[in-house]
Amino acid sequence: MTINIMNEYIELTKRQINEYMRLVFNEKFNQNYCDLFTERYISIRYFNYYENEFHETIRRKILEHLKKVGEEIIINNIDDRELIENMRVFFYYILYFDNVVYYKDLRQKIHQIGKVKKRAFKQEIYDFEENLYQKIQQIIDEKEEIIKRFSSDKFYIKLTNYPDKLKVYRVNLKYNNIKFPLEYSEFAINKAFQMGLVNEDKLVVEYYLIALQILKDVLKLNFKKRYVLEFAETLLKKPKKIKSILNIIDNSAIQDKISLKIRYEEFLKNQETVFDLMRQGYKITVILDNSFEANFKNIESLQMFEFVIINRNLKQYNEIMNNRENIHNIIEI
Repeated sequence: MTINIMNEYIELTKRQINEYMRLVFNEKFNQNYCDLFTERYISIRYFNYYENEFHETIRRKILEHLKKVGEEIIINNIDDRELIENMRVFFYYILYFDNVVYYKDLRQKIHQIGKVKKRAFKQEIYDFEENLYQKIQQIIDEKEEIIKRFSSDKFYIKLTNYPDKLKVYRVNLKYNNIKFPLEYSEFAINKAFQMGLVNEDKLVVEYYLIALQILKDVLKLNFKKRYVLEFAETLLKKPKKIKSILNIIDNSAIQDKISLKIRYEEFLKNQETVFDLMRQGYKITVILDNSFEANFKNIESLQMFEFVIINRNLKQYNEIMNNRENIHNIIEI
């Protein structure tokens, strides 16, 4: 069974928020209000929703949206106005625990929260700071463990920029420190990695590593990079296995940044399966081959793909390139 790294990490963040807010508010804690703040926070922090809005920083965007959420909740819950406003204020500190805003010392930041809690609720906080420190540190450690667990010293991904496409990277799985018998040439090893079941299973490693790479991008607040992934076309005939492998990258925070690379010939043979992948949120990069007929309808249809990879040796290269002004997603290699 495969694991979805991004889902696991986001679930830990939700748990982190819940445990923190419960400790702050005790019996006054309201799960429904907390969930509304959390939903908006996660949608911006991890999925980069509202990306078309102009904000100086991700931090500023999050703060402004948390304020809007608070105002929206208060409209229908005016009697809880003070509680809702306090929840919004304390929610701001999540930005420190979740790598949005840098801080030097966790204990110092928690001491600051303790002072705000004491002032807001006019009560002694006793062991609040120590309990909160233990909870937050535990989840920080669990988050770091996820990254460590899916890192590898045997394999790595090589990222190569495509020509004329800034921040679009071709992804190739490479191996490190794996000893093969001397009889195996490098050519033979590379060929083995590209064939049959080996190629399918290789995707499991590659997809885990790219999911980890995208998680690291997101944690650094980098939402611009795009990755074109290898894909074993034999999977198009194996619904159970394709579902298991794609589970690794089945998260819109990842799907938004990747596309699966498929030859046009295989697309023609498996159109329904490919269209189903698109409906599930996966973007497809098609590699044009000599099965492509450069008529008006086919050229127009290329717009549905994330990218279209074309080689100068293609028979209908000139006809396609003559229509380049209508095809804005071409990558020429």
